[in-house]
Formats: sequence, structure tokens, C-alpha cells
Amino acid sequence: MTKIHFSMISALTLMGLVISINANAKGVTPVTTGAVVRGVTLPTPVVAPAPGTSTGRDCDFSGEAVNQAGKMTGASVNCQKNGTPTEVLEGLPVRFNAYCITRKPPKSARLLPAKVPGNDNHCDLSGITPKDATGQFKGAVWR
Repeated sequence: MTKIHFSMISALTLMGLVISINANAKGVTPVTTGAVVRGVTLPTPVVAPAPGTSTGRDCDFSGEAVNQAGKMTGASVNCQKNGTPTEVLEGLPVRFNAYCITRKPPKSARLLPAKVPGNDNHCDLSGITPKDATGQFKGAVWR
């Protein structure tokens, strides 16, 4: 390993540490209760599907960034402390024509509020593998 490679690895490791520290910054409390929604954009069928009916697909987290341990570093979801599915869906961007939902935060994951313009319920999901997240969110339904 060259000095350049070592320096790059050291810098990336330090950046990961800084991101982890910032994610738990003062005033940011993890969400531990309530529904969690993952938006999905799918090709719309010729005949408009009824809202809430199955799309026949899972919410796939395989494209999310992961750390060296294979755990996601911040997948976008909607959440709200003690939020009902209806409340948590508020603010989900219109580009998502389907969604997956879990009635409580995924096991072994960290869920932090991360509001974005137009979506006060936006959260970052991390600390869980994409495979585990996909399994816990299960199938998508039409919006």
C-alpha cells in the first residue's frame, strides 16, 4: 500500500467518523417509534392501479451507499416519532408513485430526522444492511 492509498483510507475513515458524530449532533434525537415509509418510483401501468394495491415489487435498498461493514450510511425514508402511516406519508415527493412501509423503525437501524425543503418527515436510515432493510420493508404498494 502506497502512502497515497494510506492517506486516502485514513481521510475516508476520518470522514466517516465525522459523519457519524454529526449524525448524533446535539439536538438530533433518533426516531424509535412510529411508521417508516420508503418512496419508490415505478413505471406506471396502462390501467391506473388502485392506491394501496401491491406493485409486486420489494423496496430495494441495494443501490444505497454502505460503509466498510456493509451497513447503509443514510438512505432516504420518511418517518415521524409516533407517526401513523398517513402522517408519515405527508411530504413524500410526488415523483414516488409507490411506497413500502413498516409500522415501526427497522430493527438494528438508526433513524434520524433530516428535514428537507418540502418534506418535514424526511429521515436518514443507517446502520443496517441493504438486504436487512429490504426484508423489513417488504413489498411496495401503489400510492
